[in-house]
Amino acid sequence: MISFSITEKFDPYLLKIAQDAEEKAKGSFPILEEIRRVNFLKVISGFQKAGVSEYSLKGTSGYGLGDAGREALESVFAYALDAQESLVRLSFVSGTHAISTALLSHLKSGDLVLCLSGKPYSSLLPTFSWLEARGVKVKIRSQYSDPLEFARAHPEARVLYLQRSIGYEPDSGNHFDFFQTISDLKRLFPASILIVDNCYGEFVREREPTAYGADLICGSLIKNPGGGLALGGGYIAGNKEAMEPVFDYFFAPGLGKDLGATEGQLRNLFQGLFFAPFTVCEALKGSIFFAHFFLALGFEVYPEPQGTRNDIVQVIRLGSRERLLTFARGIQKAGALDSQAVPVPQKLPGYEEEVLMAGGTFVSGASLELSFDAPVVPPYAGYVQGGLIFDHAVLGALMAAQELLKQGLLP
Repeated sequence: MISFSITEKFDPYLLKIAQDAEEKAKGSFPILEEIRRVNFLKVISGFQKAGVSEYSLKGTSGYGLGDAGREALESVFAYALDAQESLVRLSFVSGTHAISTALLSHLKSGDLVLCLSGKPYSSLLPTFSWLEARGVKVKIRSQYSDPLEFARAHPEARVLYLQRSIGYEPDSGNHFDFFQTISDLKRLFPASILIVDNCYGEFVREREPTAYGADLICGSLIKNPGGGLALGGGYIAGNKEAMEPVFDYFFAPGLGKDLGATEGQLRNLFQGLFFAPFTVCEALKGSIFFAHFFLALGFEVYPEPQGTRNDIVQVIRLGSRERLLTFARGIQKAGALDSQAVPVPQKLPGYEEEVLMAGGTFVSGASLELSFDAPVVPPYAGYVQGGLIFDHAVLGALMAAQELLKQGLLP
């Protein structure tokens, strides 16, 4: 039960609802903990198979030639993510960068790419516009239509693109069995390259999209697989044939992948991956608590508390700009860092609309840590991510609700 020493800050009404929400959330915890155990055993097996040692943590400078630690890290990532190869680099500045690299490495003028999850995440829209300007045809599945039927109508597609998390489209989530769809797509279209935006999804389930036939998966290290310790970077992982064009595009044709300095960051990357199954499990517990708590307060939530989860993101439909700003202030007040800051909407690179972000995170922008973001447009849906520790998610939910209560903004 909730027993914060700072409970006197919170209204008794909110504490009672939070206690009930925690009890309900705990019913889901055994399943999450079993998934955590499966993924941890996979990660630790990857470490052992790669022969990771103290020497592996040293890193290199310059060209990074002969970096045994980097090679071991990419071997562990590949094993943990059910892939044959991986490219894990600090020089990926974001998940968007990694996904864009995968798409650009496999598409040329005249090719067709199908966006099977609907409208891509906002920061990826410029990539698809860039591709169209250079002769690549882009087709986006309409909301609620069947992705397999959409793909069958375009069997010539060079790339099939799926997004694991729903992005800023709360009413157009993946209304289909995500993993079964991957299997079906590869069975029906074996010659197409299936690329999955895996952001927010790593270690949420026992197997990754690559285990179901995805050719490439992409993500950010300051989300799930960094375990809260990675200071930056991203990854692409997949089968050997699909990875080869990625190496050529990311580096230069003919260079392969056996270069790139690790600059003293290997320890954080190895240890972050070691912790990742645990921190993802904690984040999932927090998301389920948020769903129970804010549903009980009268808000619409997605997924619903018992809904299927393919990622760590919890959507809360706040319904107004004022509620959105107030909710963000509460999340910020729960932060370990910058708790006195006031989040304000701003234009960010790659986004068409103003975006509101909150989170006193140790790694700037790290959304495996407790954080919140939202486009400041109707229907004013907010997106809660992370919580390295379940108790922090509970605290964040209470702080957000307390701010809404103080302003008279609860339903």
